[in-house]
Amino acid sequence: MDAINLGPFLIPLTRAYVALALAGLILAAEVLARTVDKRFAPWGWNTVLLGLVAARLGFVLNNLPAYAPDPLSVLYVWQGGFSPLWGIAGGTAYTLWFFRKHWFLLQWALVPAGLAGVVWLALGSLTPKAPDSAETLPPLTFTRLDGTQVTLTEYLGQPVVLNLWATWCPPCLRELPLLAETAQARPEVAFVFLDQGEGRLVVQTFLEEKGFDLPEVLLDPTNQAGRYFRIIGLPTTLFFNAEGQLVARHVGELSRAALLGYLNQITR
Repeated sequence: MDAINLGPFLIPLTRAYVALALAGLILAAEVLARTVDKRFAPWGWNTVLLGLVAARLGFVLNNLPAYAPDPLSVLYVWQGGFSPLWGIAGGTAYTLWFFRKHWFLLQWALVPAGLAGVVWLALGSLTPKAPDSAETLPPLTFTRLDGTQVTLTEYLGQPVVLNLWATWCPPCLRELPLLAETAQARPEVAFVFLDQGEGRLVVQTFLEEKGFDLPEVLLDPTNQAGRYFRIIGLPTTLFFNAEGQLVARHVGELSRAALLGYLNQITR
């Protein structure tokens, strides 16, 4: 399992772990505010806030060309895209500034920071690895909208982006234009849009009404791909190299920066 499904919300485990680690930092800071010095309360909240801002800023700067076509996408934080090193640097810089006149308190600040680090590392070590059966492009057969059948292994020999989606899934629909645009710009990569749990009429009508031009749409009405890859929610996108090896999987809506990063991994 690589995500937590809370009703309509799909939360990747990595984000959940970071949230718990930061919550631990704030909780420890509140305890110190009541037992050592009240200034630890605002320090804890501000450290988390400024750390997140720095982490986002660092990621954007490192992927600036991906954000240039749509500058407002910098604000789409629900898509992910944070640099841990920039976040740690931002939090550390603020901590040194905050306690610049009270260095004796700085040693206490190491307690919440250390707790956050321990929680993050401990939870990260519990993340289950993908099963062996899901590490290669499987010989599963699906149906195109025109009724012809295709087996996923037929795409071997070129990188493959396998997007599991559905017409009822809002984040799926938000990322479809980006995926369609990228698929046209990168013909050397096979983009496969595998609809989960719906019939041909539903999918075809949806695509015609929305005007999406997707290169390869397949139907999986029984969700066999979802079971095979142990998908917990949609959208989920799998990235395979030309040898059919699973290089990366992304849970949730893709950003342009993330998509370009994954494409670099499977085409190099």
